[in-house]
Amino acid sequence: MDIAHRGKLLSLFAIAEGATGLALLVVPTILLSLLFGTRQVGPEAPVIGRICGAALLAVAATSWDARNDKGRQGTLGLLVGVTLYNCLATIVLAYSALVLELAGILLWPAVFYHATTSLWCLIVTWRTSKAQS
Repeated sequence: MDIAHRGKLLSLFAIAEGATGLALLVVPTILLSLLFGTRQVGPEAPVIGRICGAALLAVAATSWDARNDKGRQGTLGLLVGVTLYNCLATIVLAYSALVLELAGILLWPAVFYHATTSLWCLIVTWRTSKAQS
């Protein structure tokens, strides 16, 4: 697949998955109801939907950034996607605990994990972008 075709494919993928991810972040219950035909979902379903939405937006960002990649820039795009995913996962998980009061035994360790991974990703992404400039 040449670069032009790969670029078109990644652009389409980024737009489609980005829209789905945004919908999962903003209106997960509606999207889950539309996808699975349920009228009511458990309180954990929107949290899971938002985590999935964050992952989809991260993949979309990575795809969008890498759509015209001819080499080294792909690494930076991947790092940006992983950083975005971890930052959004941190926010959604913390929100579920602090606002929704949905807190299981592994929720705070997961928040801590994603927060520290976000910081690590930000540092690595910043260093990679400086090295490529």
